[in-house]
Amino acid sequence: MLPTLTTLQRRKPHLYNPNWLCSQCNFSPETLDHLWTCPYILPEFSPLNTFKTLLLALQTNYLDKFLSAPSLIPLPDSFAAEFTALNCWNCDPPSISYLRLARGLIPISLTEFLGIYFSSPTIWSILDTPLHDFHFEFYVQIWLCCSIFFHHWESAQGITKKMKSSTLGPSSISRTSSNIPPDSLTPSLATVSSDFWISWVSSSIIRGGSWISHLDFRRRLTVQPLLRISLW
Repeated sequence: MLPTLTTLQRRKPHLYNPNWLCSQCNFSPETLDHLWTCPYILPEFSPLNTFKTLLLALQTNYLDKFLSAPSLIPLPDSFAAEFTALNCWNCDPPSISYLRLARGLIPISLTEFLGIYFSSPTIWSILDTPLHDFHFEFYVQIWLCCSIFFHHWESAQGITKKMKSSTLGPSSISRTSSNIPPDSLTPSLATVSSDFWISWVSSSIIRGGSWISHLDFRRRLTVQPLLRISLW
């Protein structure tokens, strides 16, 4: 699960005061839904709008590639309109296929439609890399920025990496925290821990579902992703 403040307050109440609110607006509890719509963030920089922009870019990228790819039969004039009308692109409200795509799954409705006009090797060769790039941009443009800001906010509260990794209780932490060198209290991009290598997936933000683990996401950055078809 994404370590939102409310999640951390449940896990480690001795570190995270249950009365603390969102670290950005200090107005509401920092839940998944609030992170998606925090009023402190300017509308043009909101995670929701960023995600919609990335999804539109993915859709356009796919469409351009399929329009220029060799097809089994001639593409009809309505191909582009039918492609963009598929429910996997519907985000207001989000469709099931849309949520599957956001999880890194290829909706079967998309592959069934493409299968009418293209061979399987052509379909998978086109779907592969753009989806990987989509999730990488998702991480860079949305979650990385939030995680860096949250690290600095934790530092301002006197919460260090050593304290977070400790399995000891609050009394033990208070005795050892004074021995932590000052430079460890200044997190930067280089100190973002692997706990934050989590893909910001819209299905979890909107529906509270499970998140792609940081190990899985790190694997996606170093090897070709294994595309999976969602059969739901």
